[in-house]
Amino acid sequence: MLALLKIKKNIEFNQRLCSVLEIVKNISIAQFHSLEHRLDVNESFGQILDSFFSTINLSQINHPFAQKDKGPCGVVAVTSEQGLLGGLNMRVVNTAVQMVDSRGGQLVIIGQQGKTYAAYHKVPYVAFPGIKEEVRYQQALEVRNYLFEEIQKGNFGCIKVVHPKSVSLISHRIEMATLLPMSAPEETKTEKVDISEIIYESSMSKILEYLAFLWVGQKLGDIFGLSRLSELGARYMHLEESTQRIQEANKKLKLQYFKFRHEAIDQSMRELFATRMLYAD
Repeated sequence: MLALLKIKKNIEFNQRLCSVLEIVKNISIAQFHSLEHRLDVNESFGQILDSFFSTINLSQINHPFAQKDKGPCGVVAVTSEQGLLGGLNMRVVNTAVQMVDSRGGQLVIIGQQGKTYAAYHKVPYVAFPGIKEEVRYQQALEVRNYLFEEIQKGNFGCIKVVHPKSVSLISHRIEMATLLPMSAPEETKTEKVDISEIIYESSMSKILEYLAFLWVGQKLGDIFGLSRLSELGARYMHLEESTQRIQEANKKLKLQYFKFRHEAIDQSMRELFATRMLYAD
């Protein structure tokens, strides 16, 4: 009887837990679609840069931002502030750590979960707070300013960002974006212009630095938004998987409950029958 009561309590607890998870799942879905509609990824700036660099021969510019990426790299790993993402944060940090190990440089962590996994790998890092939608671009500019300070000190030769990207509500992947050095579009039919034949108000190096400064800030803001969207989708998927596991466990508990209950009824009937036969005799 005590075993039956314990199983019944576990079943009721699991049912209440599933109800709570359903509410949290619905909240995650609503947040995902709301952010998806509000998210404005600015592609026009990148297109303008592509059209500009398609006419300029970057190899003629003697500046680190225009050279092939070499030397130590600043690797930014974008993770969440909270868990329940089904290992998404761990995959981001693992990819970033592998990049730092192969190239050298500095790991820059965005979000509390990334700090936890980086500490597990025993990798030194510089940390920034997790992404908040209302101040997303301000956070991107803070990270951008830190990265450029390190570049000016000669600590970084390139900047790469490892982040999750949401393909849909239920599908996500890990991407790596190279922000610096800047490069011209791979496929272009525009004839290159010899920059020595053009008169500029500022030097080409200064123009490149300014464009890179704007580009990295804009790109980081867009990446932070995409990462936040992926975070909401991954949380929904993790909650869905947890709900299914709890429901499967509840099915087993119910089968066990009915088995014990039938055994208890059978035993009671046998005892009752034996008692009646004893008194009949």
